[in-house]
Amino acid sequence: HERVLNLQTLRFVDHFVRAYPGRTVSMVALLILAGLAEGIGVVTLFPLLDLALQEASSPESPLTRAAVFVLDVLNIEPTLATLLGLIVLAMALKGLFFWLAMRQVGYTMAEVATDMRLELIRTLMRARWRHIASQPSGALANAVGIEAMRASWAYRDACTVLAGSIQVALYAIVVILVSPRVGALALVVAGLVVFGLRRFIMQGRAAGEQQTAVLRSLTSKIAELLPAIKPIKAMDRERYVLPILEAETRSYNLAQRRTVQAIEYLRAFQEPLLVLVVATVLYAMVALGGELLTVSLVLVLLLYRLMGRVNVVQAQYQAMAVGESAFWSLREQVEAARSEIDSAEAGGRAPRFVDNIRLEGVLFSYSEAPVLSNVTLKVPHGRFVVLTGPSGAGKTTIVDLIAGLLTPNEGAVYVDDVPLSDIDGRAWRRSLGYVPQETLLFHRSILENVTLGAPDVGRDELEESLRAAGAWSFVSSLPDGLDQTERGSRLSGGQRQRIAIARALVGRPQLLILDEPTSELDPETARGICDTLRALSGSVTVVAISHEPSMLESADLVYHIDAGKTKHLHQP
Repeated sequence: HERVLNLQTLRFVDHFVRAYPGRTVSMVALLILAGLAEGIGVVTLFPLLDLALQEASSPESPLTRAAVFVLDVLNIEPTLATLLGLIVLAMALKGLFFWLAMRQVGYTMAEVATDMRLELIRTLMRARWRHIASQPSGALANAVGIEAMRASWAYRDACTVLAGSIQVALYAIVVILVSPRVGALALVVAGLVVFGLRRFIMQGRAAGEQQTAVLRSLTSKIAELLPAIKPIKAMDRERYVLPILEAETRSYNLAQRRTVQAIEYLRAFQEPLLVLVVATVLYAMVALGGELLTVSLVLVLLLYRLMGRVNVVQAQYQAMAVGESAFWSLREQVEAARSEIDSAEAGGRAPRFVDNIRLEGVLFSYSEAPVLSNVTLKVPHGRFVVLTGPSGAGKTTIVDLIAGLLTPNEGAVYVDDVPLSDIDGRAWRRSLGYVPQETLLFHRSILENVTLGAPDVGRDELEESLRAAGAWSFVSSLPDGLDQTERGSRLSGGQRQRIAIARALVGRPQLLILDEPTSELDPETARGICDTLRALSGSVTVVAISHEPSMLESADLVYHIDAGKTKHLHQP
């Protein structure tokens, strides 16, 4: 299991290296330069200690001779002041490189999180409606918010691990150059320590996977609960809902505790083992003998720094393992949406609707049982058509087929004798207006709620749409008019519905589709909506799903849908 996850980790790192080669290289390079600067400062200690301890009669170590040679090449006299100055300069450069690296890390993390969020959003928007409708909204919100952030942190940790590993290798090389016997012993002991602590990394990875799964489930349930909070509170049903959320929250708490335990266990064992490694090597140095005093002192420092870097790399690797599952969860959703992208979505013939839309022999099913069976009906241009029938009969499926959101399993949808499958899907939907059964208003101004941010809609066109929807009278009476910030809680059901109709009309559609537009309205308001829709017919083709008598009376054509079949009721 761990071997497979390690292969997955390599794929995780490879993904980001390929996606951000320049930023990854610059981050890792700056971190390595910071480590090199620190190493230069440490190596400078050799001639400094030789000079301070005046071991003139003792043979120089290889690194001392190398450091003095470099100073000679640079025409720098190895005096006490010069060497101390070099150490200070090296540490200053380390600080500068580390600051530059961390700044690059911050910028790149923000860019990585943003790119992952946008990739999911854009891919999802291009996916088939059937796929979008099947996804829990809370899981998507969690992926865009939390999982993208955790994945960017894991990317940061991966870069730190990569740079730290190179720094460890450089320190190891220096230790071996100073004393091959001590260096070999230190590497063997350090390898055993890393191997012994790997179980805590595995525990952290498992806890991170549990965190990702539970948090996805919890946010999904909360997103589903929020729209229903009003009836739940009105009926005092909180006591039935709370246990579900509490159980999920406790599961997340347990996953967090396991993560903290794994992190703290690793941290608790690292320092004692670090001291054990240094003590073991010191004992070997004393037992073996033969090292210079300067070499012995600097070896202790080098070994401590080496093991310290090993500990940091291992801790960062554990942090990466904890957050890696968020990346894979987000990628899973991106790939699922990408596999559902309709290749025929763009392209095809430009839509031309001047005669009729018709369904011929349409069969559609979400699973084995068909929702529609051999459905045939016609929507004449400029008419007001109503689909009625019991719940679950397939009325919404029919309008989704007309809108191109679904594709028939058998049969076809035609627009002026052209199969909808041969028409540019996006261009066709741009010619539609759609009013869903559940009216959604954003916490934005009336203007933004109607235009949905479309930049090419002027105020005159906006007012025209509001007037056509019968909404201008109450919108113009609001304190801030079109700029009134309104989510809809202070508007009546009829007013919210008229805002939704204005939103559908602002693009000047050829076809207006409404799903139960009067189901939650009182009879008088429902008649007002019917009058509005009746006034639109002739200039706009209207297809509405409804069982309200006022809607049936206003319609030009009524189809009764039952058990997936159609029955033509009347036509004036």
